[in-house]
Amino acid sequence: MKSAIHDLKVAFAFLTRIPVSHGPVLSMGGVSSWFPIVGAVVGLIASSVWVVGNTVLAPLSASALTIAVIVLSTGAFHHDGLADSMDGLIGGWNPEQRREILKDSRHGTYGVMALVLQVAIQVSLLSELSVASGVVALVICQSVGRAAAVWIMKSGVGISEGLGANYVSDVKGRNIVFATLTCFLLMGSLMGPMFVIVAAVVYLVSRLFAQWAIKKIGGIVGDVLGATEQVGESVALLTIVILVQQGVAIPWW
Repeated sequence: MKSAIHDLKVAFAFLTRIPVSHGPVLSMGGVSSWFPIVGAVVGLIASSVWVVGNTVLAPLSASALTIAVIVLSTGAFHHDGLADSMDGLIGGWNPEQRREILKDSRHGTYGVMALVLQVAIQVSLLSELSVASGVVALVICQSVGRAAAVWIMKSGVGISEGLGANYVSDVKGRNIVFATLTCFLLMGSLMGPMFVIVAAVVYLVSRLFAQWAIKKIGGIVGDVLGATEQVGESVALLTIVILVQQGVAIPWW
């Protein structure tokens, strides 16, 4: 139990700017088990802003503030991975050059545009939801986006000695199963059996994205995990908006 609580603390400290004290990191695999829970908490923080914002602002403005809070609470951690990945995966000419671009902390045109489009897409999609549906969507998207990163950790070899390599070597099947079950239980409790559609779409897209990255650079790096989380978030939000447009009641209760 102490080990699990420690891993949860590390997950919060690693993925967010929430001040959490913890001991030494023993296994990134154990830490990854808690990613969906951390995401759900980030979603709850953001949903409080979403609810309050909708009482005094138009939906689009409330949506923009909500996404801004997510960026601030996570330190744009996954956004950085998205930008670096787009620069490297699209901009390079061969695997070696792409890996070098991924190591560069500066963002190029592809990375900047990926960030702009990501924020614009999420702000516009969230603004189309009702207050209640938005709360559910925020919690689910933040949780399943981080689950998506866990799902691809065993997709390929870890490149270099970075975080991607640590995850690939440390994560075990039980870590992936635990992360998946907690995410699915949360999703099911919030949106009922229709969560299967959202989870399936996110899983499929995350696997395709991972395979594309592996083809481009030969394995998994931390930036690709961050990019997968961001892609998972937007895909989940898009799927939820489509379901709502088709008459599905997202807060099923």
